[in-house]
Amino acid sequence: MKANFKTKVSLDNFKGSNVGDSEKKFADNAVSLLTEIVNDEKFLSGVKEAKFSYSTLYDDNGKYVKVNNDQILEIINTGKERKTLPDNTINLLIILDDSLGGSTVGEVNPGDPTIRTNVSFFNYWIKKDDYLSLAAHWIHEWLHVAGIYHKGRRVDANDVNYTIGKIAVEIGKSLIVKSKKGSKKRKDSAGQGYIDAMDNFYKSQRQLADASGVAIAPSQNALRLGFVDFGTDSRPVLGKAYPVISAADQKLEDLSFPTSTLKALKLDVNAFYNDHLPDFWGGTKEGLFKISINTRNPTAPASGGENEVTNLVDFKVKDGNYASGFLFKGIFRNVMFADYINLKFDLFELDTDAEVYYNKIKGVFDSVPELKTLDILNGIPYLSLATKMFEGIIKTFGKNANDHIWKEMPLLEINPSIGGAFLRNGLYVIFEQINSKMETITFEDLQYKDEFLEIKDKRKSRMSNHLILNIRTTSSDQSL
Repeated sequence: MKANFKTKVSLDNFKGSNVGDSEKKFADNAVSLLTEIVNDEKFLSGVKEAKFSYSTLYDDNGKYVKVNNDQILEIINTGKERKTLPDNTINLLIILDDSLGGSTVGEVNPGDPTIRTNVSFFNYWIKKDDYLSLAAHWIHEWLHVAGIYHKGRRVDANDVNYTIGKIAVEIGKSLIVKSKKGSKKRKDSAGQGYIDAMDNFYKSQRQLADASGVAIAPSQNALRLGFVDFGTDSRPVLGKAYPVISAADQKLEDLSFPTSTLKALKLDVNAFYNDHLPDFWGGTKEGLFKISINTRNPTAPASGGENEVTNLVDFKVKDGNYASGFLFKGIFRNVMFADYINLKFDLFELDTDAEVYYNKIKGVFDSVPELKTLDILNGIPYLSLATKMFEGIIKTFGKNANDHIWKEMPLLEINPSIGGAFLRNGLYVIFEQINSKMETITFEDLQYKDEFLEIKDKRKSRMSNHLILNIRTTSSDQSL
């Protein structure tokens, strides 16, 4: 292999639960081949002459701008990742992810340079010694890191990412044939794993979009945790707008909190806004929020020292509306804790053919009155080392059980480390960074007024999916 390529490819990070020497060697082979591909004259001319159905860049200023073939080629040649300086190096930060299911080959969260590769596909390709498929997959995903996304959350087989992935397969295959290494069968099948995976994925997604009449939301959408800043007001004043700041903002450190050993927590869900959720089939959307809390003592055996209760909120809502049934919904009362609370949210999607499943779940919770009167623990405290909240995963269920709407929740601590979120009394807002119009939503775009969020000064066309929580902690009169 040549040593003086104009454009380099660097595997800066390669992690996974079972990454060993064979996996690393396979990844290195993919990187070496990808380096040859992106420097090959036929690849460069292929990109330059390609006809893309959609070619838009999410630039460093947070704007979507149309880019032509020469500009796309310049991004590749210079290794220009979003919000970085060009260095003629395509930097790959890879995690082999065993949580990606179904036909999802990989994903990139907006703003995060990490590429998550479905470990199932990786393992299949390594068995076939098809490192060309891995190389094509990584250049496809790296273009997302560079700021090139699919159109309007729809999947299009002829957009930039898919097209360049296919060009990479074509050029890579010719390079493998020229190398005279490997069997004829391996050469003939090189890259077919990527082609088949992409073909199955985008065809299935296009069918879903066509059937529903709405765009398919991407499985990745980073969450932000905000806090409504009331300033000197003890409570919100009617008609007054309040800014939303980060829950890690230093302002929260000065807010009071109970200093007693035992504390009691109260949590209300004030509102849930549906911008758009994936895999609902038009019209009114129906779903369930399952909200659970446990007080597991991490110092106790896993089989003991744990209480868990769950509350269920069912809702119906149209896109672009707040769901009914959430306003000032009392979820938990008098939850005693010292330093540790684990709160988990699950979002259950209900499709039209899931009515039986829905009734079974709802029937279980309706049959247990204790789940509706959530005064838990009966004065039995559990102590631990750190306060943790919102630890969990929200998953969708129904036609596509592998789709995740919200993948992770932040931690709240009374005394967080630098950059961590504070646990204080007030209103918290959990919102998605990208709305259904592919606009980035920031803290500065939002304000709280008269019980709901709104877009400040019409900066963006609509809000993203979000949940408003009201948290109160008080000193407990219980004793150890």
